[in-house]
Amino acid sequence: MAPLIAGPALTAAALLWLSEDAEREDLAAARPTILDFGRLPSPPVLRQPLAADPPPPVEGSGRTAAAGTAAKAPEPALPLAPPPDSFEALFPRVTVLDAGRFRTIRDREPLVVHLAGINGLAFSDSCEGTVGRWNCGARARADLARLIGPRAVGCVGIAAEGDDGESRADCWVGNRNLSLFMVSRGWAEPADPADPLLAPYAGKAKAEKLGRYGDGSLRPPDPADE
Repeated sequence: MAPLIAGPALTAAALLWLSEDAEREDLAAARPTILDFGRLPSPPVLRQPLAADPPPPVEGSGRTAAAGTAAKAPEPALPLAPPPDSFEALFPRVTVLDAGRFRTIRDREPLVVHLAGINGLAFSDSCEGTVGRWNCGARARADLARLIGPRAVGCVGIAAEGDDGESRADCWVGNRNLSLFMVSRGWAEPADPADPLLAPYAGKAKAEKLGRYGDGSLRPPDPADE
């Protein structure tokens, strides 16, 4: 009978001891040690919410947030004067006289050609600028001579000589129309202010202060061969 009573008693004592041992471990874990004094408590780690996906771009808006400004509208294209398929006359050698004329030989006779549709500066003309008076006429002749160089000049619509002994003609060197070139550089003006081909170039030259409309302090860039 004694062993039967002792068995449950021993089991109860063992359970009580294990329970008290667990409480002692909890107290030891909660009780700070000497190493814990002076140590700042660790801040709690907060779970950050996931970033939301950016909204999709609006279709058909045609602009981005980075741009912020509307695109600049392109300038309207200026009219062109392409060379004809063939020329009435081709002058292999010319001498530039001023901003609107050159001398050449045709049928073994001297001929002075006045570029059609323009009134150019005379060689002796001078212009007033911020740096004083400057030889715009001489500069204009040099610009036309630089464009032509050693190349031949082709012309169409060569008119009969007038009372001044000159013939008006529409002329090209390479792909460049000479009348249009001189107006675009600011060295000549359209004979007709409403000329649909030349007037836009004259307005652009004035706005940009090219040629005679400038002050003469800057030399115009060399014309690109075309």
